Amino acid sequence: MFTRLINWVFSVALIGTLVSIFIIGAGYFTIKPSLPEINLVDEDALQIPLKVLTLDGVLIGEFGDQKRRTIEYEQIPNNLKNAFLAAEDDQFFQHNGIRISSLIRAVYQMIQSGEIVSGGGTITMQVVRGYLLSREQKIIRKIKEIYLAFELESNATKEEIFSLYLNTIFLGNRSYGVEAAANKYFSKSINELTLAESALIASSAQLPSRINPIRSPDRSIIRRNWILGRMYKLGYIGRAQFLLAKSEPINLTRLDSNFVLDGRYIAEIARQAMIDRYGLSVYKDGLSVFTTIDSSLQQAALDSVAKNLYAYDKRHGWREPINLLSRISEPIFKELKAGNLDILYEESNTLDELGMRQRNISVIRDFFEETINLDKHSGGIVIDVKPERVMYLNNSFQLESLFWDDSYKWARRKIDINKLGPRPQNFYDILRMGDLIYLSKKNGNYYLDQVPDAEVAFISTDPSNGAIKTYIGGLNFSKSNFDRVKQSYPQAGSSFKPFIYASAFANGYKASDKINDAPIIFEDSNLESSWRPENYTGKFYGPIRLREALVQSVNLVSIKLLREMGIPLAQDYLSRFGFPLSRLAPDLSLALGSSSFSPAEMVRAYSLLANSEASKDLFFIERIEDRNGKTIFQNPKVENKQKNFDAFPWFQTQLAEEIKPFYLLPPISKKPMETIDPRVTFITKDILREALSKGSNGRKTEVLNRNDIAGKTGTTNDAISTWFSGLHNDLVTTVWIGTDDFSSLGDNEFGSTIALPTWVDFMSKALPILPEEEWKIPKGLSYVRVDRETGQPVDENSKNSYFELFLDEGI
Repeated sequence: MFTRLINWVFSVALIGTLVSIFIIGAGYFTIKPSLPEINLVDEDALQIPLKVLTLDGVLIGEFGDQKRRTIEYEQIPNNLKNAFLAAEDDQFFQHNGIRISSLIRAVYQMIQSGEIVSGGGTITMQVVRGYLLSREQKIIRKIKEIYLAFELESNATKEEIFSLYLNTIFLGNRSYGVEAAANKYFSKSINELTLAESALIASSAQLPSRINPIRSPDRSIIRRNWILGRMYKLGYIGRAQFLLAKSEPINLTRLDSNFVLDGRYIAEIARQAMIDRYGLSVYKDGLSVFTTIDSSLQQAALDSVAKNLYAYDKRHGWREPINLLSRISEPIFKELKAGNLDILYEESNTLDELGMRQRNISVIRDFFEETINLDKHSGGIVIDVKPERVMYLNNSFQLESLFWDDSYKWARRKIDINKLGPRPQNFYDILRMGDLIYLSKKNGNYYLDQVPDAEVAFISTDPSNGAIKTYIGGLNFSKSNFDRVKQSYPQAGSSFKPFIYASAFANGYKASDKINDAPIIFEDSNLESSWRPENYTGKFYGPIRLREALVQSVNLVSIKLLREMGIPLAQDYLSRFGFPLSRLAPDLSLALGSSSFSPAEMVRAYSLLANSEASKDLFFIERIEDRNGKTIFQNPKVENKQKNFDAFPWFQTQLAEEIKPFYLLPPISKKPMETIDPRVTFITKDILREALSKGSNGRKTEVLNRNDIAGKTGTTNDAISTWFSGLHNDLVTTVWIGTDDFSSLGDNEFGSTIALPTWVDFMSKALPILPEEEWKIPKGLSYVRVDRETGQPVDENSKNSYFELFLDEGI
């Protein structure tokens, strides 16, 4: 009986083994075709990141892997080698690529959750995981990982695999490989690192983006000390070494953590465009992309945007801060209030992703990073509030004080966008313990501040060639990388009216023609009620010249003009300015700017008003250089004619793609008969010059003291969007200010109160470097004396007359 049992068990085991071998073998040959070649992992060519610069060479973006010199196994110091073995895989030199116990645990967790929870990974598996496979947490990926680990182990020595691991592992802050990390964090080579520094670098291996010496030094120290303890238990170091290294403070060298100029929105566009055209190799080929951005103009735009959005925000009061009293225990506040900073370094009950107990300072640091954006501010947590003084813990974890100042009278509590509470008399009126606060620095002192809810799009271009000179896609790229210049399509409002008038002038209307500005009611079966459009002033002007109607931005005249002209005729001409026909409203609301266009589309259209003869489509890259400084792309000065390629069809592929400009928007498709008459755009531009010099606009722009500028404001219903587009012969700018959730900016906010002042402040710095010149009237256009009442030409003796621009054939 016993013999039979033994034979049965042996047979089952044998069959199970054979079946397992068959399944493993069949699985390998099934998956093998989809596995990458194992020799891909030993590529060690020097990798240099993609650099994005302004036209004048200021760095605004850097993307890709930074890899220093390749380190051979024999060059790796023992302390660094042992630190990674202790942290990641102390049995690396004994196993064959996988650890069964870790793998079983990972499989069990995977079956429970349906996805990979822990890697169960060895150093070998980390190598193939990080550089040969996707990061997708799927079972099939884990199976591929195991097969590749076996294959790598059979094709490379342990020393080669370990060297490859330390040369390629990501260790935070764009540091790939231990040599790059040593240079980044300590300005040292690996053979100069102390034991504690070696363990600190190894501490970033598991979660490099969250646990690294720059982002979270306290968490890195906890992880470092754990690694040192493991090294001691494994016999890699002695007790004295362990104790000395554990008590060693960290002294970091922070290098190139910030760019001198903020151009992150256009840098991101350049990054995407480079990948689209040249592929992912751009991350390591050492290319330098010189955009068309002018660094001085970009800085002027940034300064103006910040000044005016913060001023707008303060007009609308103080918003209740996020409060952390329910998330941080009260004893911590009590100790901090007593000045005891040691409480920050005590352990909390919160565990991090690696299951290690965090210190209080780590928990608070996470609150700063998750709930408060510190791109342009310092942050703080209110510890104690007195009427005239607030004690707060800053984001450098020092206790500081703020003192009441009359400047805080702006901080009236916001009830809604149009209603504020009474002026605050002291800090009791606006702050309480646990509040997360923003602080701005002025003249060496910190002041209470807040980040605006409103957003911005700001773009400038040279109308002579379409080169983009400034580009701001939002107030804060760190808060939101959504690009409002290119990706947002708010209603255009009154900033669209100049193109309605240009269409009219192109179709026989004259600037001296009159239309009666009187009430009108439109009946439409598609509407629940009649449409009674009004002027924003609530007034009616009676018969009014088209010039004056555009200067005053009279709604009813724009509507009647479009109705007389005919919507299809107007739409046809509007499309010549780059406005897609599919997005042009098919009804009379088109005259009031009900259609939606991106700020990029608006600035292109205004560029055509500024220079319809020479204007090109918007482009943003001037040239590209390789790692040796050789130019491999230069924006063509003249557009390539398609017929040249038609004659040689084999020439039409890569060469045509390489010399094609990097356009921000799809080029405007124009037929030979769809050009824009420069006389029409000059008349429109001249009216906008007058509009900018009169009334409230004139009072805001008189500081510029220039006569060679023009522009138009725009405000949509309920002040959801505000616009201003300004013209100079060499620089055209569009400013949009609104909110991402399309909420109102306030009853008393208009394009003239937010967007126009932003442009004025920008142009106060831009105009001194732009030539001041008289506008040249194009051929076929003349000044004619006309009667003010009839708008018709009169002789020079007429007293009630003025000079108006006429097309020669209209005289």
